[in-house]
Amino acid sequence: MNILSDRSVFKIRGEESFNFLQSVVTADISPLKKGKAVASCLLSPQGRILYDFLLYPELNQTDFSCLVDCHHSEKFELIKKLTMYKLRSKVLISDSDALCILINQKKNDGFFSDPRHPKLPFRKIIEKDISDNDFPEDYDFHSKRLGLCVAEGPSEIIRGEALPLDYWMDKTSHVSFTKGCFIGQEVTARVYHRNKIRRRLITIKPQVTNFDPKSLPDKNFRFINYIGKIILLLAPVNIIDEFLESKQKPELKWDNKYIKFNYYF
Repeated sequence: MNILSDRSVFKIRGEESFNFLQSVVTADISPLKKGKAVASCLLSPQGRILYDFLLYPELNQTDFSCLVDCHHSEKFELIKKLTMYKLRSKVLISDSDALCILINQKKNDGFFSDPRHPKLPFRKIIEKDISDNDFPEDYDFHSKRLGLCVAEGPSEIIRGEALPLDYWMDKTSHVSFTKGCFIGQEVTARVYHRNKIRRRLITIKPQVTNFDPKSLPDKNFRFINYIGKIILLLAPVNIIDEFLESKQKPELKWDNKYIKFNYYF
């Protein structure tokens, strides 16, 4: 078991909190009432990703209550944005600085399945004073996650620019197309139903020490970031579809070499 030091937690509760969240975030949060975790986003009215996060139910509460697991650098921004949207709703948003995220390959008591991909480890929220003494940091988690093409946080998802479907969020359960309205829903639904997805996230691990974004295979690729030894790119969707249809090993020709790339499946 390992902790994730780049994650922070806060709480949302109150008699109108379920309806409030259901109306603003991208996912259908109904699974929270069944004791399951939910991955979701908050979008701009133009359908661009502002924040991504996971939600966990707090069971045995009188009113609906959930915990929000977000990138540590964005916690207070996200709290401020949600507070702005709630207006006079009977919703309480409070910091939970004493809590942190623990991951485990086995589903022990209190652990939730990560809804973004079945190969990701299970997650649990615990007290920080326990984690500091007993559980080390997991330095391999993020490379494993990116190998599955599950992006998170501001260094991997360009805030205010990224479209959810570019990041496979129709597959990772971040976005619901059946629950009804949410902020940015009209743009997102139009892209999805009209099959207007132009690019998708891929990750590669080239054998280079100094990556030059100008060396990308063609101008239709977009460089996102270099995380450790993994490069994040937005690639034309037709390239991915070609390998999905042929069932061949997904490769890119780069600097006269063929390099394997990963996509979400």
